[in-house]
Amino acid sequence: MNKRILSLLAMVMLCVSLALPALASDSPSSQGYSIPSIPAERQLPRLVDNADLLNSTEEAALLTKLDEISERQYCDVAIVTVDSLEGKNATAYADDFYDYNGYGMGTGDSGILLLISMENRDWAITTYGFGIQAFTDAGQEYITERFLPDLSDGNYAAAFDHFALLADQFLTQARTGNPYDSGNLPRGLLGLTWTLAAVGIGILVAWSIVSIMKSKLKSVRPRSNAAGYVRGGSMKLTAAQDLFLYRTISRTARPKSSGGGGSSTRTSSSGRSHGGRSGKF
Repeated sequence: MNKRILSLLAMVMLCVSLALPALASDSPSSQGYSIPSIPAERQLPRLVDNADLLNSTEEAALLTKLDEISERQYCDVAIVTVDSLEGKNATAYADDFYDYNGYGMGTGDSGILLLISMENRDWAITTYGFGIQAFTDAGQEYITERFLPDLSDGNYAAAFDHFALLADQFLTQARTGNPYDSGNLPRGLLGLTWTLAAVGIGILVAWSIVSIMKSKLKSVRPRSNAAGYVRGGSMKLTAAQDLFLYRTISRTARPKSSGGGGSSTRTSSSGRSHGGRSGKF
């Protein structure tokens, strides 16, 4: 009897020992992650096109780009389009959408989100965590000036693509410890190219005009001295006097105190500090 009891206990212990590793491997802590505080149904993708501004091909390409940039930079770059702000202003809507829908990467929930509302043609940018440092007020102004023309013209895919590429560029610069800011904004290659082209065209036009004028002066020959240009007896100096005509005064403008750069912040309904800006398109 004792042998039977001992055998039974040994079998039970063996079953329990085999079951424990399987249970442990399924636990969240064993997989190296923690249970998210935001429900799964509110873990939204980095592209939410509720206003249906993009076709399926454009959506897929843009989402792939946003995912690649976000994961490489370890900072969410998201775009959201809606039909209505549901009674909120664009800034509050963008902040709340970011806070309550699972956006942000790392312990600081770092990211940037561009919101487009078609109801009254509003746009807003919200930044959080490292995104506040990477996208300063001057930097956001620089970015919006470059994608807003396409947005206003209805070229939504081009506008969003431009926003994503600039966000990537600004994040790369911010990782160096010297984010783009007032007095330290990127110089566009296109602007330099057009400047050089304009200078070249100006030189060509000026050379053409001078060549035409020169060709019409065939009767003029160079003289060895100035007297050769004066006809004999044509000039008689009868009187001379000095007249004060004008005075040259040099003035130097007093340097103006420049305002500081950086990012201004605000508090969202969740109590978190966001950076960003907004406007119409």
